[in-house]
Amino acid sequence: MKTKPSFTANKLTLAILSVLSVTSLAATQAIAQDETLNEPTSSTQTSSTQTSTQTAGESFPIEPIEVISVTGRLRTSASAATEERREQIAVADIMGSEQISRTGDSDAAAALRRVTGLTLKDGKFIYVRGLGERYSSTSLNGAIVPSPDPTRNVVPLDMFPASIIESLSVQKSASAEKPAAFGGGHVDIRTKAIPANFFFKTSVGGRFNTNDSNDTYTYNGGGDDWTGKDDGTRGMPASIDNTINQYGGISPIDIVSGSNGAINYPTAQKMNRELALDMYRDMAVKTANTDPGFRGDIAIGDRWDMSDDMVFGALAAYSYKQQAENYTKYEVELDGDSEQTQIENQKDIMGTDSIVQMSAMLNLGLEIGYNHKIETFSTYLRDTSDDVSVGIEETIDTLGEPNALQVYGIDYEERTLISNQIKGHHFIEAFNDAEFNWMFSDASSERNAPNELSYTYNVILDQANTPVSRNLNTQDAPKYVYSNLQDDSQNYGWDFAYPVQFDDALMKMKVGYQYYERTRESYATRLGFDVDLSPTDPNGDILSKEFNNIFSDDNINNNTLGLELKDASTDTEDYVAAEKNDAAFISVDVDFDDVWRFYAGIRYENFRRVTLPITPEGDISDEGGRYDLSDYAIAEDGWFPSMSLTWKQTDTSQWRLGASKTIVRPDLREVSPVRFQDPVTGFDFFGNPELTSSDIYNLDVRWEYYSEAGDNFSLGAFYKDVDAPIEPIQRISEAGRQLKFYNAESGYVYGLEAEFLQTLDFISEGSLWEDFFVAGNLTLGDSEITIAPNGEIDPTNNTRRMTGHSAWVANMQLSYDSSNSYHSATLVYNVFGERIAYGGRGGLDDVYEKPFHSLDFTYSFFPTTSMAIKLKAKNLLGETTEYDQQDIQVYAKDPGTEYTLQFSYEY
Repeated sequence: MKTKPSFTANKLTLAILSVLSVTSLAATQAIAQDETLNEPTSSTQTSSTQTSTQTAGESFPIEPIEVISVTGRLRTSASAATEERREQIAVADIMGSEQISRTGDSDAAAALRRVTGLTLKDGKFIYVRGLGERYSSTSLNGAIVPSPDPTRNVVPLDMFPASIIESLSVQKSASAEKPAAFGGGHVDIRTKAIPANFFFKTSVGGRFNTNDSNDTYTYNGGGDDWTGKDDGTRGMPASIDNTINQYGGISPIDIVSGSNGAINYPTAQKMNRELALDMYRDMAVKTANTDPGFRGDIAIGDRWDMSDDMVFGALAAYSYKQQAENYTKYEVELDGDSEQTQIENQKDIMGTDSIVQMSAMLNLGLEIGYNHKIETFSTYLRDTSDDVSVGIEETIDTLGEPNALQVYGIDYEERTLISNQIKGHHFIEAFNDAEFNWMFSDASSERNAPNELSYTYNVILDQANTPVSRNLNTQDAPKYVYSNLQDDSQNYGWDFAYPVQFDDALMKMKVGYQYYERTRESYATRLGFDVDLSPTDPNGDILSKEFNNIFSDDNINNNTLGLELKDASTDTEDYVAAEKNDAAFISVDVDFDDVWRFYAGIRYENFRRVTLPITPEGDISDEGGRYDLSDYAIAEDGWFPSMSLTWKQTDTSQWRLGASKTIVRPDLREVSPVRFQDPVTGFDFFGNPELTSSDIYNLDVRWEYYSEAGDNFSLGAFYKDVDAPIEPIQRISEAGRQLKFYNAESGYVYGLEAEFLQTLDFISEGSLWEDFFVAGNLTLGDSEITIAPNGEIDPTNNTRRMTGHSAWVANMQLSYDSSNSYHSATLVYNVFGERIAYGGRGGLDDVYEKPFHSLDFTYSFFPTTSMAIKLKAKNLLGETTEYDQQDIQVYAKDPGTEYTLQFSYEY
């Protein structure tokens, strides 16, 4: 007997069906609109061209303004980006601004995960070919910029909003003109160029997240928080700073001698309480309705003819985003080994990250004839995060018991980046059309965290795991952290290229020089509220109140709390650093009759760095005699050759071969014995002055095909041999997630990459399928490192994959462009294979980050040539970020599903 078939719809199927239904509706509307026009529409218009304008519900046909040979908005920009990639001397990928707009990505980081072999880490950092962020480098308009993130050397790419980006270039094989310090790839962010004509564009939008049904966690902050700038409310009082400078420590209560002008004991007690009164204490965590969020952009530009052969252009843009992002997190610390593992600690956390992002850009350009062009780029970025969280923490002694800890955390930080650049491009006709380029860049970044507060309550939980009573935990005193990092850099260089024409070959010889210097100062002060209620409140009733009520002015003034303000800073808080790098290069690029192209170059770099840990007294720390000054300094130079060969097999296909030597140097904070915390995972990291740089030998080969219709395909392979790769590993002497950096002995990584873009008109010519196309890429690979135990570490796996490496990365994109240019839709899927977050020790397995299946959808409607409405859905599958160890989930964060709606107008 036949049974009735049963179909189970999973989340991926349901999401795709819902998206396709929207796309089908848009297609139906497009066909209906085509019919009302009563004449055929052009399918070869650019994104600024419409086939009709609408007034009072009527349609009037107009002539197309511009005709090109590629169909669709994305296909137009993709064609330009593909052509640039085709002409590169190295293996590279290019993404234009229209492609970024198509996928709906809001910043550079989100957009780059669409590139072949690239994955996104923590929403900020790019992994190229499965390698961690240390194996990539970043430049802005060709200039190196400092990072405002104290925990990483690379710039957080989420700071660059899509509205200011003209294109993104990812160079995956080395050339002498690029810095030698990268292993996976070099990302160049190019901001908007001077426009060809006057334009004005503005947009406004809002967002909704499925986590918004939860209440937002907040507190009483400053009056200027909407600007992303603290008004001084949170900052460390000047009185405390003066006391630190005067006494070398925060607690004058320790100075009890009454002689020689020193303060006496009662005076010291009073002084101590006065300092505590100066601190901002109105920081009780509360809940409020979730703000729907706001985002807006505005840009304007034009160019003017100053004379017959001189043109001046200007472009200005401003972007603003404010939103509250609710999340849930789960954290676990394990102990034991592979045979017997137990949970030492677990936390269930709910929180809200209130962010404000601002960017401003002013670009100027002067063109003198056809041979000279001078440009300036001024960029200002601010990214403010105010993260408030409440967590229930249970230790091995309280698991399953009603006793627990309720942990409150407030982490406020401002990240800013200011970059000013000037560049010149000159062709010298009198010297055989030689080319001379020069640039100068001055940039500064800052991470200002004026107030990070944590405090804990002892709580009793009911059966629903909800606190029913609580008292402030005085054993774990409330702690304030005031920290600031400032990074300043200068970057300048020039290159000169001389062409020589032979009978069937064109040779271009190039020489150049580049200089980069950076200085950094990083300081942190930790203060603690020690409380002793035994003389005044033996029952501790005061401690059951909210934080601001416990530490009220009256309780401090009357000494009800027995409060003592202490400096909880350690010798591993502060450091200063500086580095310089002189580089010179020479290269030759020979094109043989547009069939063979050979490139060879060599780069020399002279690199110097010093990183000095500073004690609270302002002295250089030697870590108890373990290190001397020479251990904190690095001076190394080296030669870095590169070669590439391109064979243009036909007019539509070509082969590439590349070989090079590069280097990866440890970051500033990684070579200083200072403690720092990863702001994303909360892991504590420790630097290691014994780290050495990693030499990398690279080999690339790729086949590329570009059809006349705009479709393209590529297939490539790569291999990298890494000497002494740098890896984070758990310390034997420390419990929990405390990590330190070490050099492994050796490592390698290899893989295959495939990419395609294909229209679907082959399914049925002259049908609706002509409006659809698919694009995708896949990277398959493997890696291995060998790391031996030493006196500090005992890695569980002496041979394993490299940290951050995914065995596979996949992207798939289905796009639709209506033939009348009214509708555009894209469904994008991205996923990476599991990767090691950090190495395990003492018998515990490595910690793996599990695959994140990202499905996003973007739909745009263009009612007129000037207006657009865009709907974006992000993380349709409702995926969470998860880390596993010993098949136990040790970390999880749920970002929710986000919907954004944006209205834009362009003139």
